[in-house]
Amino acid sequence: MTNNQFFDVIIVGAGAFSCFSALLLKQKGMNVAVVYSENTSPMESFLQTLNTCWPSLNDPPTRAEVAHGHEVALYLHEFCIKGLNYFKETLLPLIEDQNNWLEADCFRIGAKDFEVEELVDAFNLGFGLKKTENASVFKEDKSSLICLNSKLFQENIIKSLAKNNVTLIPYDVIKLEERQSKCILELKNNSIIESEIVVLGSSLNIAKIMPKFQSILIPMSDSLFEYELDNPENSQFKPINLRASNGHICASVFNQKDKIKIKLSGPRFLLPGAGAGFDLTKKELDNKVFQNIEKYHREIVFNLIANLIPNHNIFINKSVELISKKILVDCYPCDELPLLGEYGKLGRILGNTGWLATGLSSGSWAASIICELILNEKSLELHSRLHPRRLFTKFVNN
Repeated sequence: MTNNQFFDVIIVGAGAFSCFSALLLKQKGMNVAVVYSENTSPMESFLQTLNTCWPSLNDPPTRAEVAHGHEVALYLHEFCIKGLNYFKETLLPLIEDQNNWLEADCFRIGAKDFEVEELVDAFNLGFGLKKTENASVFKEDKSSLICLNSKLFQENIIKSLAKNNVTLIPYDVIKLEERQSKCILELKNNSIIESEIVVLGSSLNIAKIMPKFQSILIPMSDSLFEYELDNPENSQFKPINLRASNGHICASVFNQKDKIKIKLSGPRFLLPGAGAGFDLTKKELDNKVFQNIEKYHREIVFNLIANLIPNHNIFINKSVELISKKILVDCYPCDELPLLGEYGKLGRILGNTGWLATGLSSGSWAASIICELILNEKSLELHSRLHPRRLFTKFVNN
């Protein structure tokens, strides 16, 4: 016997997927710990996003159709829809944050002819799009959700973790060992903790803990710009989300008191190397990069947004002020197919990653699936193609 602290489940990472998994497992009576980097707090990464729960993948569904076939593409599309519903109906009530979210119309836009063709193909293949009066704009069947106050959302999740007695451990994991009877984790403060099961949810750090993932998981950097403009007449409109066909531009637009808030990520193609394969948060970028992105927003994206707002004069006739600009980083797998399920060799290390820019919807549904795997050693909701099949392992019944 050791004197090391022992848990039923240790979750590495404190983003949406990790926190939701912890809360769901605690609801089932499990002893759960969430381990995350020092000098950070749970859900901190959410503050640096568009704060949107999307009803579909970021990439165009036609990309998954070509790469993985119709069955897998449809499964991935429905994964996000199920996650959105689960987030709204189960998780928001669990953390008591229902009143902090707005339902928004969600649009896909083709800025160029080939992008419009992609959207037409997606429409014909049944990927949840509806035509609009504008041939280059499609509306998604399902609405998205926009968070009004991201700090409040974070606070409510942290309160829920505390109320449910989830143990929070703010130290990096530097070593993970899987044994037949348990998992052993060494932390940066030299302490050792143990558990029956480990769940990996910190996408960018999975490869550090399990080096065999280094060739599989790739960083993807993007930008986040926040703008606002005065709305003294308090002209109201339904909030909107929009994404370019290829997912390189995403936006949230909504009223907040006497302001109109606009959050924009992308376009990635204006970043060095289009952001692919780089963690640009660790590099100093030339200010010209930010200037070019802002120029693109003002000359192209703002016009796209204005055309989606009924009384668009309130938008185009006023000065839009840049409030903040940041570089973010996410993670995606080398073949763009998300990884979910077993990450180890003995059925004791599970994980989830690769849902680029759709962390709330995909993370919600993945958390539900991970809980099923831990409790029942199987889930009917998990497609076999999402297993980290490159490792040639299988979920083992211990």
